[in-house]
Amino acid sequence: MATKINKANFFAKMGVLHREKVSIEGFGDVWIKALNIKQQEEFENLAFKDSSSLNDEISLKSLMVIKTAEDEAGNKLFDMDDLEQLSTMAAAPINKMFSVASRINNVTQSDIDELTKN
Repeated sequence: MATKINKANFFAKMGVLHREKVSIEGFGDVWIKALNIKQQEEFENLAFKDSSSLNDEISLKSLMVIKTAEDEAGNKLFDMDDLEQLSTMAAAPINKMFSVASRINNVTQSDIDELTKN
């Protein structure tokens, strides 16, 4: 039997943000968090120049890692000052973190395509 939806149930279930551990070879464990809606909108505002084009001056994958990567205690690992350096790192660890971040934040390629349609 499905749970009856009401405001208390909604906030109790939907208000819990989850994290997932990602092991990066040669580095250790990074925790990738689910963004709240405000954080996701900040990501989108930085990722897109306008409603029809990606901001090609930044690395979308590095930006998502900045917004979602934490240490075990929940402290952010990176900030926007790290964008350029992350963008020049080896692709494998960034891709691994981005893949998890995209999945747990429900950001798909079709979402990006839809946002950039003319």
